[in-house]
Amino acid sequence: MGVYDKTLREIFNNVPVTLINTLTGRDVKKLLNSSFPSVKEREADFLVMLDNNEIFHLEIQSINDKNMPRRMLLYALMIEEIYKKFPIQAVLFVGNSSNKIDNKMIRENLSYQYKVYDIKEINCKDLLLSDSIEDNILSILCKIEDENYSLDKIILKVLNLDESKRADYLRKLIILARLRPK
Repeated sequence: MGVYDKTLREIFNNVPVTLINTLTGRDVKKLLNSSFPSVKEREADFLVMLDNNEIFHLEIQSINDKNMPRRMLLYALMIEEIYKKFPIQAVLFVGNSSNKIDNKMIRENLSYQYKVYDIKEINCKDLLLSDSIEDNILSILCKIEDENYSLDKIILKVLNLDESKRADYLRKLIILARLRPK
């Protein structure tokens, strides 16, 4: 698992509520266990039950992976096996390159698809104004109109955290900022 994956999973473990609402139009009810034990263990990036009792599964990608449709279908089936519901699924592309992730798998007896979002196309304003520090930090990956204002606002929120959390969130901010080299 790369440094971005680890950092993003840590952020998503604290549920960026505004981002999930932006992607689903729903509020999160609870965070679900996203580890799927088997002979080959699989762990989804993010799995929650929404306030309408639907299950939302999000995979976070910083590179274009041509195998995403197959991976997403496998996750969907594992989630359905455990939770007895087929999930709403999406991929959140956080990379700096152009998003080229395919959102479907079509076979002779199978038609499967999910949504793909490019975080660079999401307006950072809502995430920046959120009370969630996770949303605030993720906003640096979104479409930013005023980079200096946004970064100042995020850093101020991080600096206002209690000392035990401040260093951890500054580290996460610095790591994610590397996804946006400019």
